Amino acid sequence: MKYDYIVLGAGVAGLAFAYKIAEHGKSVLVLEKENRVGGLSRTFSYRGFMFDLCAHRFHSANETLLREVTEIVGPSFEKHAQRSRIYMFNKYLKYPFELHEVIGAMPPFEAVQAAGSYCLNLLLKRVLEKHIASYKSYKDWFVYHFGHKLYTVMCRPYATKVWKTGPSNISADWADQRFQTPNVTKLMQKTVRKLIRLDLSSYSLEDQALAPDGGEFYHGVTGAHEIPDAFCERIRAMNCPVLTDTQVTAISSRAQRVEYRFMDRQRAACAREAIVSTIPLHACYALGDEEDVRVDAALRDLRYMDIICVYLFLNKEKVSNAHWIYFPDKDVIFNRSAEFKTISREMAPANETALCLDITCFEGDQTWNQTDSDLVAACVDSAERVGLLTKSEVFDSAVVRANCAYPFYDLAYKTKVREVVEFLERDKTLFCLGRTGLFRYNNTDNSIEMGFELAKRLLEKRKESLIDYTIAHVSY
Repeated sequence: MKYDYIVLGAGVAGLAFAYKIAEHGKSVLVLEKENRVGGLSRTFSYRGFMFDLCAHRFHSANETLLREVTEIVGPSFEKHAQRSRIYMFNKYLKYPFELHEVIGAMPPFEAVQAAGSYCLNLLLKRVLEKHIASYKSYKDWFVYHFGHKLYTVMCRPYATKVWKTGPSNISADWADQRFQTPNVTKLMQKTVRKLIRLDLSSYSLEDQALAPDGGEFYHGVTGAHEIPDAFCERIRAMNCPVLTDTQVTAISSRAQRVEYRFMDRQRAACAREAIVSTIPLHACYALGDEEDVRVDAALRDLRYMDIICVYLFLNKEKVSNAHWIYFPDKDVIFNRSAEFKTISREMAPANETALCLDITCFEGDQTWNQTDSDLVAACVDSAERVGLLTKSEVFDSAVVRANCAYPFYDLAYKTKVREVVEFLERDKTLFCLGRTGLFRYNNTDNSIEMGFELAKRLLEKRKESLIDYTIAHVSY
């Protein structure tokens, strides 16, 4: 079979690309190895519960894209004002932080130190500005913007827990891509002014929108799957196949040919224009028919971080009003909890709720190799210790493991990614795309935007890589 384009992977980036291609009258084949589309934006059903693969929310500073996605998904795509918390100093603080809570929770001397450190940083910035290009790590970035004391309180504990290494070993690109630096700086300046004036009032919604994890977001009534499902439905309505439970077995970028196994039969398809890969870089390279020693070396040092989601089902109406809660404490096994019923009551039965507790790790490490029952027991113990639940309330559990959830940005990742991507795209007949396929720590809206952009370029006969593409409207 021949198609204009073949897409490997039916996550949001691949589906967004395929949707725009089909919308312009081109034929496209989408191949997905899982039994449902969505990638990390999948939703599972179990015993009357609907739960996402870890916490999800859709938000975008790109108003044009936001309007298009909300129109595609439809009226079940509802807007919410975020409600999140962070567990620090043995207390649940609102997140983004509210000043009176932080002051009440921190030891007074530490609070004064934090404010003083930040003010000193503001004075030093004029001197340091010429050195801004020299910072390389996430630690450098955070200390430069907010001071060392706030780094030790707000950055180091959680980042070290999530990434299994100190922020000094994580590229500053992670922060540049994930934070709106001017907005965060503006919020911190307001915080310092409040400290100076001893103003203990809460922040406004406008202030919250400046901060990481602040402001409004959208979510489907029945889960995060509503975005990829809506794209998939429209692609199929334009007579373009989206195949799930499909195993790609070989890729030839030169011949523009993909071999795959579907419904127990070996098949092949050719792309007249291009193949678009959203699958992990290691997998795309391994399936190809050419090798390169420099690419082999680069891939050996490139890592994706994996995630384990432990779901606890509880005999209670709800745990809290928070959509998600962060846990920097290293003695709590999970990084974050999400309660989907706080977003939509349709995601859990009456008088019951569920918590999703996510744990980052690397496949094969000690955490990954734990049995499901041991992970559940550890999560229940931690959750009880921080007051989320009592063991007697837990009536069931489930564990879902997902590979390649996060690109791991070490200090040398960019050079290695470029080496691999330029090799894969060498013939301009295969293009890398998406969070996994391009090793880019995207939010959902960023992945959709990049899918739309690649489709635009290829439809205009501009066979240009997205490796240097800059998101115009960054949203954390």
